[in-house]
Amino acid sequence: MARWLIPIAMLVALAACSQNGPGRAAIAQRCVTGGEAPEICQCLADESSKKLDGDMFALVVLGAEGQEAETDLLMKEMPPDRQLKFSATMREIIGACGAQGYVAAS
Repeated sequence: MARWLIPIAMLVALAACSQNGPGRAAIAQRCVTGGEAPEICQCLADESSKKLDGDMFALVVLGAEGQEAETDLLMKEMPPDRQLKFSATMREIIGACGAQGYVAAS
């Protein structure tokens, strides 16, 4: 567990600065690159920034930046209750933005 303290601390630091423009921009760009409409992608980025707490938002940004393996590993290390909260919040965001088709195709 001690070996995860530095990566987790880095995620928290990333989250502190990522919830502003750069983090949202990474999410929106990855979404558009995936074929979704820009307005839906901007909604996903904005809603993620608003509704996810720092470490959860950092996971989304990490994935958007192409760090899927690291994101998966960190998700597995997350306690089950946090995983459930993350999944529920992401479903809420996806539904609010009308992005079900994009997510199903990803």
